[in-house]
Amino acid sequence: MESLIPSLSTHQLTIGLIIYNNPIDEIERCLQSIYSQQFPQDKIQIIIRNQGNNHTLEQIQQLIQERSWYNIEAYQGRNIGFGAGHNDIFSRISTQSKAYLCLNPDGFLHPDALVELIKIADFNNWQGIFEAIHEPIMHPKYFDPKTGVTAWCSGACVLIPVNIYQSINGFDEDFFLYCEDVDLSWRVKAMGYQCFTCANALFFHYAMDRKDRELEIWKAAVLLAHKWRSVNFKQYAVHMWKKYMDLSDEDLEIQLNKIQPHSITDVEKAIPEFNQGLYFSKAMWR
Repeated sequence: MESLIPSLSTHQLTIGLIIYNNPIDEIERCLQSIYSQQFPQDKIQIIIRNQGNNHTLEQIQQLIQERSWYNIEAYQGRNIGFGAGHNDIFSRISTQSKAYLCLNPDGFLHPDALVELIKIADFNNWQGIFEAIHEPIMHPKYFDPKTGVTAWCSGACVLIPVNIYQSINGFDEDFFLYCEDVDLSWRVKAMGYQCFTCANALFFHYAMDRKDRELEIWKAAVLLAHKWRSVNFKQYAVHMWKKYMDLSDEDLEIQLNKIQPHSITDVEKAIPEFNQGLYFSKAMWR
């Protein structure tokens, strides 16, 4: 794909980071990896939404000043969750941006990551969303080693063309944390696009211990199953949720009945996978 390199200079990207009480050295490492990209620096816009304490925002602003970093904006907002936070960032992006990169601040990019993501996006005519490989622990979900096609893309490092982000109205803000990326991916597929994994774009991301977040995970899984009409997985997810929260079936149904499931047509187009538990995909190494 070397012939695609000259086209890189024609694309402008916006990178969005959601901060929630991350250590400043972690944030600095992530930002430094952006400013170390082989991708043209004058084509990168960085927007940071701090949803934690004000002190972190002050540290970020001081860091920006000390490093003389440019094309970067940091602002404070209340904690509205992952998807809603990125939607708010997206509302601020440059009108020149071709795509929006959701990037977790607790990881960092290989210097070639943006170039490789643009290559696969160009190769596929920007008809989908494009995620990086996670290192050192790769997500076990399957992707086709030849085409990169996968069941869904992780929101930790995913490139979304602006026109697609707009056409699906961004992330579903019913999700506060977890599963919002799976839902977004399936809505992308329901619109006729594809999800891709770029094997040459590396994102170094050490997954946190999620044992203390089981409640949030299963709450999100219940919502995902409800929206995508999986009766069996919904029952299982509710069972798991109730291990961490005292909630009656009646109260749960009252909450869920306020939320409109996706149409049967969308479900048929997206082909959501609930048979593999929280992988939401057949596993790569099985």
